[in-house]
Amino acid sequence: MAAETQPTRFVLSVRATPGPFDAVWWPQSRRLDEELSDLFALWPPGAGRIARVLYSPPDWDDRPRSVPVGAGRIKTGCFPDDDTQLLVLSMIDGRRLKVRVIQPDTPAELAAKLLEDAAAGDEVGPTTSPDGSESRVRLAGALCSRPSGRRHHP
Repeated sequence: MAAETQPTRFVLSVRATPGPFDAVWWPQSRRLDEELSDLFALWPPGAGRIARVLYSPPDWDDRPRSVPVGAGRIKTGCFPDDDTQLLVLSMIDGRRLKVRVIQPDTPAELAAKLLEDAAAGDEVGPTTSPDGSESRVRLAGALCSRPSGRRHHP
């Protein structure tokens, strides 16, 4: 019997030209210490190894300095300025990838549309920033899904 999958929660860009974001992610909660394990589980091995994660403090209820992922821990840090709805992944090869975070309380239909649009290369948005302004991003990517029951709880 095939494993039932949950809604898609991650899109990684496969663009040849740089864009404002390299990925879009819809975490299930505002607990960064729990959600990063899931992000790492979805991360394609061919996309490179993540060395550190920078996050926007207003987007999360916790402020961990490091979190358990796989068989180890990953260092985290926060932005000196509030760049809400953003993670920056520092890769082992020196690249820095920007991940747009869809807020966990976003209605499922809207989040699914944003992720589908990102995978199709359509505009993702509009989204409203904290100051009330709207922004749009364009991404093309591949969908990644998590099998149900794969949730990590420390």
